[in-house]
Amino acid sequence: MRSASRTYLTALFTMVAVAPVWAQATSTVDRPQFIRVVAKDYVYDAPANVQSGIATIHLINEGTDIHHVAVQELPAGKSVKEFFDAIRANGRAPSWSRNVAQTATIASGGEAFLAFRMPPGRYILSCLIPAADGRSHVAKGMYQLMTASVGAPAAAPRKP
Repeated sequence: MRSASRTYLTALFTMVAVAPVWAQATSTVDRPQFIRVVAKDYVYDAPANVQSGIATIHLINEGTDIHHVAVQELPAGKSVKEFFDAIRANGRAPSWSRNVAQTATIASGGEAFLAFRMPPGRYILSCLIPAADGRSHVAKGMYQLMTASVGAPAAAPRKP
């Protein structure tokens, strides 16, 4: 009988000890978040601040041109200006940035979904497709800086 009591107490102690770890694994950071990104000619309408963790971008093309979204991680110590200076010099994203994810190209009125893990950090959303005049959409201003933070995202200031 003593052995059964000891087994029961060991199991109970293990459940109590593991409960906090299990609760952490189901935090809001691990729940997928949906980020609505609207592509227009030549700008994105997207949140500037999001929660880190599993992200699903829902890209909607409300422009007349084709669009996509490329997500590049911007390392600490690098600026958005440095990122775009490198693109202008090389015609592509710099080697020090990491391509995290990218949607397919979608036509006007189309939509695409993109799921990926977004650790805390700064990201640049950009459309690298060339326009009819030969300039890339990103060169026309189609980019947005997005910051992923642990916990609830900070409220973005309202535009007047």
